[in-house]
Amino acid sequence: MVRKTKEEKENTRLQILQAALDCFYEKGFSKTSFDDIATLIGMTKGAVYWHFKDKGDLLVELIKQRLEIKAKNSRGNNPSPANLQELRDFFAFEANYLETHPALQKFIFFTMLQVEWSDAIFNKVLSELGDIRKFHVTTVYNALLSAQKNGEISPTIDIKETAQIIANMWKGAIHFYVSERNANFSIAKNFINGLDIILNWLKKEGK
Repeated sequence: MVRKTKEEKENTRLQILQAALDCFYEKGFSKTSFDDIATLIGMTKGAVYWHFKDKGDLLVELIKQRLEIKAKNSRGNNPSPANLQELRDFFAFEANYLETHPALQKFIFFTMLQVEWSDAIFNKVLSELGDIRKFHVTTVYNALLSAQKNGEISPTIDIKETAQIIANMWKGAIHFYVSERNANFSIAKNFINGLDIILNWLKKEGK
């Protein structure tokens, strides 16, 4: 029996991950079996199990993969905005990136709408990756905190509540964008217009 090289093993692993995403996207997480994934790429179920012990492992690895790709492709974006303009630029980059990357749209559709987030699955992802759901609200909060400290917004503004509002608005915009697939809705335009209303109000309150 010929042993596979490290590169071949990695290529097989990537094939399985792509096939898993395709199956999860089309059939849903709970309705997809390892047989489905193996059949899609002409492998045995045992070959899939050799790389991943269960669908929870596949989900974690798909999320890790997407985070790595996003980090690599987002080097031009400031991950730590420290004022209102930088916060706007941060979301403008995020929105344009989403709008121009169909693979990311597919991934978000799957994780938002095709995964039945049981306690077991949620806790597995949480233990492996931490609470990645807090990334955007934390980013917004830190930017507003800096803006408040430098006098850009009023000290009376509840930045914790404002950060939650902006983060929820972003999440809602993403959900609508990937689920409705409305050609008239541009997340890069519509979300940023809504964000501008909030940021302009914050600036007025700071004067």
